[in-house]
Amino acid sequence: MRISLKAVSAAIVVTGMMLAGAAVALEAGEISLAYSDGYVGTDGQFHAWASRSEAIDFRGKHIDQYRAWRHDDPRHKNDK
Repeated sequence: MRISLKAVSAAIVVTGMMLAGAAVALEAGEISLAYSDGYVGTDGQFHAWASRSEAIDFRGKHIDQYRAWRHDDPRHKNDK
C-alpha cells in the first residue's frame, strides 16, 4: 500500500486543526471563584487548571474573581 506525501500532510493539518479547536478558553461566566490551584465553576465543583498559563491568563483578566491561595488552604477557610 502506497501513501502519498500529500495525504500524510493533509492528515497532519486536519489533526492539528482539530487539536487547536479542542483548546477552549475559560470564560469568566463559567467560574464562581478562582484559586492558585484551580477554580470553582458555576456547577459548584472544583476544577484544576488545565495549565499554568490558563491560570495566569485568567488572573490577569479577572483579578476580582481570583484568590492567591489554594482552594483547600485552612488559613483561608472562611475567606471568600
